[in-house]
Amino acid sequence: MIEKILVPVDGSKQSAKALEFACNLADKYNANIVIQHTVETTLHEHAMFMGSAGFAFELDEVEVEKAGKQVIEAALKIVDQHDHVTVETVIDHGSPAHNIIQCAQGNKVDMIVMGSRGLSDLGGLLLGSVSHKVSHIADCTCVTVR
Repeated sequence: MIEKILVPVDGSKQSAKALEFACNLADKYNANIVIQHTVETTLHEHAMFMGSAGFAFELDEVEVEKAGKQVIEAALKIVDQHDHVTVETVIDHGSPAHNIIQCAQGNKVDMIVMGSRGLSDLGGLLLGSVSHKVSHIADCTCVTVR
């Protein structure tokens, strides 16, 4: 039985598709949805390299938080199109895969529905995607939407 679905969102088209899919499931099974977004704390300092030149830059913490809230607001607009879906939101900081697993366990979800690739496509190709990590670690059913 599906009673609670976790949908991690990052503002990508894939996470929007995953949320739409989860909303359709929630409509069908009368399930609740938990929308989760991770503000990656590792993003606060970056180094950019172009040829042999490199420079470091920092992202403004307030702007990163604001962007995270905008991701949640955009996700809520998708949910608003579904009349019978009850939703909770969670914003975490740190590692997306770790936070998704923690959120799933803490909220006792039956299923995680997430996009196959998010905004970190290059990093996902090099280090393994967040959806791949979550699907191998999670105790519940994981659905990856392409």
